[in-house]
Formats: sequence, structure tokens, C-alpha cells
Amino acid sequence: MIWAARDMNKKTLESSLGTYLVDNGFRKKASSWYRQAEEVLQVVNLQKSNYGLQFYLNLCCVPAGMDVEGMPTPKEHKCPIRIRLTAAFPEQRDEIEEILDLERTSITDSMREQQIAQLTREKILPFLDHMKNTISLRQAIEQGMFNRGAVNLAAQKHLAIVIPATPVLDPSQPAPG
Repeated sequence: MIWAARDMNKKTLESSLGTYLVDNGFRKKASSWYRQAEEVLQVVNLQKSNYGLQFYLNLCCVPAGMDVEGMPTPKEHKCPIRIRLTAAFPEQRDEIEEILDLERTSITDSMREQQIAQLTREKILPFLDHMKNTISLRQAIEQGMFNRGAVNLAAQKHLAIVIPATPVLDPSQPAPG
């Protein structure tokens, strides 16, 4: 097997991703990009795996008025509303993982850059554009867009989201069904 020289590394991956995010109002700090929308701080975070050259993209939101450590540029794990890109789009998980796995030689660096651009235009930006204010963010959460992500209790309270309670079974009653 002939191995092609690979130039893509974390810096060039950040550069490829950042080009499209900055063009859409994001500002970079470390491995994250931040955009202040109407009432929501939006964060795109590039996270490196501990085990190789695999990367993950995390999408986060901080509603206006929430007290979050590190504002105005909180770290991804401090954001109250978060989801990994592969969880937001599970039907494209394999494709997203391939694009973000720099050890996979099945695609060239130039193809990877094109796919990052497409991923940003068709998935990341529309996902975040859907929730620019607290009303649209609350609706997105209630519609299940973060079911595979995390919405902490403080964010639920801040946005007045009612999460249905799990019914408690009375052991003295017969089981339903």
C-alpha cells in the first residue's frame, strides 16, 4: 500500500472550519468559535480525542441572562446546553466521523476541506441559526433537538422548560397493561 503524505492536522482543520464560521459572525478563541446571536451565545467547539487524530464538534448555547463561568467565552463543558454534532445528526454519524478522523486515508485533504465546508453550511450553521433567541431555543429543546445532548437544570429553569415527569408506580396497585 502506498501512503500519501498527509498535511491535515489540528491547525489546518481549525483553519478550514474557522474560515466558514468567521464568515458567519463567529470569533475564535482557542479551539472554539463564539457568536452572539439575538439572545443566545452560540459556541462551536473542536475537541480532539485522547486516542489519536479523531476530532469531535460540539455545538453549545448559552441563553442571555444565564450566569455561566467564563463568560463571554465559556469553555464548552461549562455551557448549559450542548450537543455533539454526531448526536444532532445521527443519520450522518459515520460521514461526520470520517471527515473529522484525520487518520482515515479514504479521503484526501482537499476533499476533507470541501466536506468541512459543506458540513458547516448544511448542518452546523442551519442548526444554530434555528435558535438565535430564547423562544426559538426553548422550542428547539421542547421539539427534541437536544434529546441526545445535554440541557442542564439551570437552563431548563431559565427557559421555563417543563420536562414531563416520569410516573411513579404505586407498588400496591397492579402493573399497567
